[in-house]
Amino acid sequence: MVKYKFPKGILSIFKLLYTVVDDPSLDSIISWSNSNKSFVIWNPEELHQRKIFESHYYGCEFPEFLAVLKTYGFERVKGAGRLEFANANFVRGQPKLLGKLQSKAWANMRKRFRARMEDERKTHQPANALEHLRI
Repeated sequence: MVKYKFPKGILSIFKLLYTVVDDPSLDSIISWSNSNKSFVIWNPEELHQRKIFESHYYGCEFPEFLAVLKTYGFERVKGAGRLEFANANFVRGQPKLLGKLQSKAWANMRKRFRARMEDERKTHQPANALEHLRI
């Protein structure tokens, strides 16, 4: 198996996913798509039987694995007729992009915060920096 230089702070499940997708010995189960910008799960039953993710992440069975993908912005490729998932930061030959993977909730919170700061900059009204954290 190839050793990759992953950026610091990457969730280990994405390091494992990248390594598994890139492993030619598993191509009949899971592999990169032809575009190299998505991956295909060819044989979900075999993936589950081998417990590739479950053995590293207790309780992370296939439905939970799919939920993690969704949480981190992976989208199912429509019209593919197979289990194919894409994320702009999950690309073959570019493991450093994994550093940009973040949960949708965190990304949305950052986006709202930046928009608010931009609005305040335009109006020159300082805001309570902690107000956005109120529930």
